[in-house]
Formats: sequence, structure tokens, C-alpha cells
Amino acid sequence: MNLIKFFTATVCLLLIEPLQAAQHWKLESPKDPTFAIKGGVVQSARGVEGGSLALDGVAVLEVKESAKLGHGGKGFTLVAWVNPYTLNAGQQMILAKNVYSRNQREWGVMIDKDGRFRLYLRQGGWQTVTAETRPKPGHWHQVGVVVTPQRAELWINGKREGVGALKQPLLQTAAPLTFGGVNDGGRIWQNLFGALDEIRFWDSPLNETEMAARYRPVKATHRVPKHLPLGGEVFYLWNGPELPADPERIPVAAGIQHSTIHRPAEDGYKFLHGAAIVMHRGVLYANWANSPTNENGPHETLQGRRSRDGGKTWEPLEVVGPGFKGADRHSHGVLFRHRDELWTICSRFGTGEPNGRRFRGLRGEAFVLDEKANQWKSRGIVMRNCWPYDEPVRMGNGSYITGGQDKDGYPVVAMSRGDDFTKWDSVLIPFPPQLKPSFAETTVWADGAHVLAVIRGGAGVAWVSTSDDHGKTWAKARPSNLPMPRAKAYLGRLSTKQLYLVSNYRNRDTLCISVGKPGAKTLSHMWRLRHGKSGPPRFPGHAKGKQWSYPYAHEHEGKLYVVYSIGKEDCGLTVVPVDSLAHP
Repeated sequence: MNLIKFFTATVCLLLIEPLQAAQHWKLESPKDPTFAIKGGVVQSARGVEGGSLALDGVAVLEVKESAKLGHGGKGFTLVAWVNPYTLNAGQQMILAKNVYSRNQREWGVMIDKDGRFRLYLRQGGWQTVTAETRPKPGHWHQVGVVVTPQRAELWINGKREGVGALKQPLLQTAAPLTFGGVNDGGRIWQNLFGALDEIRFWDSPLNETEMAARYRPVKATHRVPKHLPLGGEVFYLWNGPELPADPERIPVAAGIQHSTIHRPAEDGYKFLHGAAIVMHRGVLYANWANSPTNENGPHETLQGRRSRDGGKTWEPLEVVGPGFKGADRHSHGVLFRHRDELWTICSRFGTGEPNGRRFRGLRGEAFVLDEKANQWKSRGIVMRNCWPYDEPVRMGNGSYITGGQDKDGYPVVAMSRGDDFTKWDSVLIPFPPQLKPSFAETTVWADGAHVLAVIRGGAGVAWVSTSDDHGKTWAKARPSNLPMPRAKAYLGRLSTKQLYLVSNYRNRDTLCISVGKPGAKTLSHMWRLRHGKSGPPRFPGHAKGKQWSYPYAHEHEGKLYVVYSIGKEDCGLTVVPVDSLAHP
């Protein structure tokens, strides 16, 4: 070989392998001793080079003895290959060095909840760098992070797609380097549903030529599992087209009308939440929890209003559950017709047993409208250890069922004893730790002996459980493929035989309704009902904020009446023509 050929070959080799990585994780085997598996299951899969590791959306790979990586002060570079299996799973961390609970916050690169690659860097608050390329499920993407003392770069597939200036050097903490999620002091979250391969780290920033040389196109794809092994099978609640990351791309339901049922006055109850609605003898009734100031606070009551013109105007406030002077209180619940009477079963808690971690002595008290006296009268305690959320639905055995949460904030259902609504039995729904219940509000629908439950949980998705024996026993709750933040939803079936779910989408700035085809048990088309920031609360109070949340729905004569909280202060109403929800 002559000198010119030798020199040319050497330069080409250097461009292909510009620097030897200080660390190189090939991710060939789950038994690799250089990292620990936290939280879930990791399996081998076809990789960019040889094998790769597929994470189940619960597991995190923690690199042993990695706390000091990137602490040299001159910057660093990380390059990784990622193959996501879904974009509808909230924030999915690819690589990170964070333990939030210990205030060890450095940086992380993820597929964010809007479906974009994004780099987060701690600069007092979080600074972000966003890529232009959108990930495609089942395809390999190379993600690179280059950090200098002055700036940070985000590279996708050999191209620099984002740059951010750093105001200060990155913090240096004892947080470990993790792949596919975060181990937040034992809480495993921000999990990736997909595969990782060929992760390399350099303890200095690579230049543009070196970064570009690291990339080569990879045509091999992964077949996205029909049932993702996310803590067990994922429940395919959504059976429609891929949902957009941007909620503004979701169409608005035609012919909908918005109004406000109630707004608090300066001298009134300034907290409102958990509205319910029903039509009875041509009159619309709506009620909700009202507190003087705070959510679930002392002196909370159940109050409501009536409309005799289909929701255009509303009569003055009326008290349904009056609350108490002591620690006990009434709160929101369900509103429905039974045996031609108008019922509400509201939650009551604050005193008594059992002493739950959320709601001490939780029980349900029934109030029935005495139409001759035009007064709500108590029928006493009818339900224990369940805060009900659904208009009760009849099962195949003649009993009725409603979803709720228990004294600890765990998912639960309550079932009547046949037609007797003064006696309800509560049954807990089993769930894995990954559901991470805070307030696991549950909504149900029944078809014969089969009952479907949609549960508020973690990972940015709706969780689902099913029963095939009229709610007596339940399958362990599983994550679904439908995006839903931690917020209460409402499940029902229209007169057109379409299953529907009213829920928030990714956050509480968007309220949507999803429907299925007539007779189907899954959802496959979605419309927006409310979107954008609601008005800010006008009065102080715990847990308030801009939002459209906690929906409840009732159909009557071709219209679906949907009520919800606006900022946990006002009661909103959206009327949806049922024919506008016909499946395309």
C-alpha cells in the first residue's frame, strides 16, 4: 500500500471511529453485570448490531458505579439507539441522570408526552432542547447528546437538530445513569416502551464531524408487539388510528354547545368539584361538592341547581348533603333515577372507621328527592368503603354496579343487592405497583356478566380491569394504550350502542370524548370537547388550577350532557348531539 492510500484509509477509519468511547454498553444480554434491572422485565431482541434489550415499560436499567460520569467539567457526549413501540405513553426516558426525590436533577433525554425527542437540562429550572424529527414506532433512531460548558446539543440520526445555551455548568450529583426510565429513590417511572442498543459515552464533547460519522442508516425494524408486556399484557382499549401528539389535531365534535351552570360568589362556597347530571321528569338536575375554600375540606357539602329549559337557565342553589360542623363532611357522588325516584349517593368521610390513608371512615349516603315536599331526604348510609363515580348500570344478574375509589385511594366498585339500593357491597380491584395509585377513580360499564373498568393511574395512560362474573372478581389492572393523565374519566354506552369515554388527553387542558363502533368493546374515534387553558381560579384554595376535569355524562333525547369542573371552581356543561358522534 502506498503512502497516499495508507493515509486515505487511516482518515476514513478515523471518521468511522473518531474516538474510542470511554464507556460502551452493547446491551446484548439482560444478564450483563454492568447494570441492574429495576422494576420490570427486560428481554433480548434484534438490535442495530447483534442483539438489543427490549424494556417492558416498567423496567429501568441502572448503570452500576455511574454516579461520576460526566463530572469532568469539560462536557461529555452520549449516543444511543432507541426503537420506541408507542408514542402514547407519556414521558418515556431514554437516558437520564436524575433522582428527583433527592433533588439530584442533572439531565435526561426522552420521548416527551407530545411525541417529540427532547433533552432536559437542569439550569435552576429545567431547560429544554427539542428535535425536529418525530420518532416512528418500530424503527431505530440514533439519539445523541453533546454537552459543553456553554451549550447542549441534541442530535437525531447524525444531524444536529437542537441547540441550547447553558447559563451555568450542569449540576453534579450522586444520581446514577439510567436507561429506559428513572429510578427515583425506588419509584420506577418515565418508562420506555421499546428497545435500546449500542449506548456510548465519551467524557468530552465530540465535534460535528465526529458526531456525523457515528451514524449509519438502519433499515431493520421491530414488529411492535400486539400486546406490549407492560407489567403484563397491555389492554388495547384504543383500536383506532395512531393518536396525534398535538391535541389540536383532534377534530372538534360538531354542534356542541358550552355553558356554565354555576360560578361561586364572593360570599359563597368557592371550591367546586365532581359534578353529576341527570334528567328527571323534564327537569335537568346537577349537583357537585362545594367547600368554603379547599378540596375535601371541613364543612364540605353537596349542592346543586335545576334547569327546566334543557340547561339554558338554572334555578338558585339548593343543598342536598348539608355537611357537618365537625370533621365529617359530605362530598360529590352520583345522580340517577331509580324506580321513578331521583337519587343521589354522595361520599361522606372524615370520622369513624376504617382510618384510611385518604378518607377516614369513607361511606356513601343516599339522598332521595321528596317531590311532594320538594326536599332532599336522607335514606342513610347505603355503601361503605367506596366513593361512587358512575350512574349505576344494570348487570346481567339484575344488580347494579358503580365504580369508585376506596378509603386509601385504591380502585373499587360497589354493587347493589338486586334492586335494593339501600345495600351495596364493595369489591377492590387488584393492581400492580406500576399503577401507582394516588386517587384511583374508577368508571365502569357492564354488558351482561362482563364489566369493563377504566382506572386513573400512572404512566400517562388509562388503566383497565375486567370482570366476567358480575363484578365479584377482577383481573389485575393493566395499562392500556389510550393516553390519559391522572384524572377521573367517565365510561358509558350511547343509545347507538357505541361505547364512549369522556376523559382528559395527556393533561387537563384538553377534554375529549372517544367512541367505538356500535357493539364494539373498544374505542376507535376521538373528538375534542374543550381545549386550551381554562380561566384561572378567582379565589384561593388548595388543589385549584386551570383545567377542564372530572367529567360525568348523561344522555337524553339525542343529546349527551357532559358536566365537569372548570378550575375546580365553576361547573361547566357541554351538550353534544349524539348523531355527531357517529363513527366514521
